Formats: sequence, structure tokens, C-alpha cells
Amino acid sequence: MGANMQRQAVPLMQPESPIVGTGMEYVSGKDSGAAVICRYPGVVERVEAKNIWVRR
Repeated sequence: MGANMQRQAVPLMQPESPIVGTGMEYVSGKDSGAAVICRYPGVVERVEAKNIWVRR
């Protein structure tokens, strides 16, 4: 039954971020260690293999 439902699913042409979140997205991203989280708010200016520059 699951394979049949997956076959019927329609992919989105222009996917968007959800407007409402549970708050667990931040926690799971932080705990996984896969996300880079900045201590201060700012705008990302440049990204290289080992460095990320953020303008405050």
C-alpha cells in the first residue's frame, strides 16, 4: 500500500519553506552536528571550503 501511495504523490514545481514550524527543526539541526549555526545574527558574505564570513 505504501508503494502505491508514493507512486501517486505529485512532486512540487517550486517548493517553499513552511510558514509555521514546531521549533524542533532548530534543535534537530543543532544536535545532528550537520548544520553550521552562527552565534550572532548577520548576512553571509563569502563561503569557502573551510571558512564562512558573516557580516554583522
